[in-house]
Amino acid sequence: ARSIPGFHLCDALKECEDLLIRYGGHKYAAGLSIKPENIPAFRERFKQVSLRHLSEEDIVPKLHIDLEIELTDIDETFMDIMESFAPFGPQNMRPVFLTRNCEVLGQPYVVGNNHLKMRVRKGDAVFSVIGFGFGHMAPVISDKGCLVDIVYVVEYNTYNGVTNIQIRLKDIKLTAGDMSPTMRET
Repeated sequence: ARSIPGFHLCDALKECEDLLIRYGGHKYAAGLSIKPENIPAFRERFKQVSLRHLSEEDIVPKLHIDLEIELTDIDETFMDIMESFAPFGPQNMRPVFLTRNCEVLGQPYVVGNNHLKMRVRKGDAVFSVIGFGFGHMAPVISDKGCLVDIVYVVEYNTYNGVTNIQIRLKDIKLTAGDMSPTMRET
C-alpha cells in the first residue's frame, strides 16, 4: 500500500492489527497479510481510521507548480537549459510550468485512449499540446479563440522523424469568467 502526505499508513494499520496476520512498513508505504474472512471488517475499520485522520483537503490531489512563464520564454535555449537537468525521473521530475490566457487554435480533438491534442498560442509563440487523459475537455474548449490557463511540462517529441518542442498538460482550465472546474491529469 502507498499513502499520501498527512496520513501515516503504518500507524493506521496498527489500529487494525487485531484483524491482520501481520503488517509492516512506514509512514508512506506498508504491506500486510490478512485472512479472507477479515477483509470486510478490515475495510470498514480502515475506512473509519482514515476518516478520523484525513480531511477532505488532504485527499484532493496537489499540483505543484515550479514557475509561471510565458510561452515566448520557450525556445531552443530554454530547452538546452532544461535538458541539462536530465535525466528526469521519480527523484528528478521535470519542472512544472503555468501559463495563463493561452488561445486555443483550431479545433481540439481526441486521439488514442481519451487524449487531448490541440495547439495554443500566446504572443508569437505557438505550441502543440498533448493532454493524456484530457480527452473529455475537447468539447469544453472547442470555441474558436477560447482562452485557457495551462499547467504543463515541456519536452521534446519526435514523430515521423521530426523532433519538436511539445507541451504535456498536467492541468487546464478555461480562463476566468467560466465556471468550469479544472481538470487535472489522472
